[in-house]
Amino acid sequence: MKYFTNRSQLVRMDFHTRLIMTFFLVFMLLAGAVAILLSSQRTGLSPAGAAAYYRGDEQGMLFPKEPAELLETTHFHLFIMPVVFLTTGHLFLMSAWSSRWKTLVISSCFVYILLDVAKPWLIRYVSATWGMLAPFNSALLGMTLLLCILVPIYEMWFLPQPSKNYRAQEDLE
Repeated sequence: MKYFTNRSQLVRMDFHTRLIMTFFLVFMLLAGAVAILLSSQRTGLSPAGAAAYYRGDEQGMLFPKEPAELLETTHFHLFIMPVVFLTTGHLFLMSAWSSRWKTLVISSCFVYILLDVAKPWLIRYVSATWGMLAPFNSALLGMTLLLCILVPIYEMWFLPQPSKNYRAQEDLE
């Protein structure tokens, strides 16, 4: 558990570990950018656009989403989103941020994932008003993902390396 202290463990990783973690995080940034682009094309990043996408819109020639389609999307998101946040969240937990902030960011990530999975069902079967959740929750989810990506990248590459004497003393603890 020494990795989850308030001192950054990211800066102490060897070069190759930092390199592979950075490549992973860069790909997560790219995946996030593609998700924003996809959402923009589907919904225009607006509550009305989200409601039209899930509930259907005659003017836009959109059919309402069928239960099977929503189940498929839910299934995929329930598998992949927690795995992404598990990985990025572990790296974030190795940062020098305080325990309180780590708890807040990590807990928020999973609340926003749950809302993101529920969002299509709420919009489609409860009320179009839930369309307001789409851009709001997506922005919050994106910001927490961004923190879980950018903080580790910064600490791995831009914090000063601890001296060898400091590292040897820490290994004795």
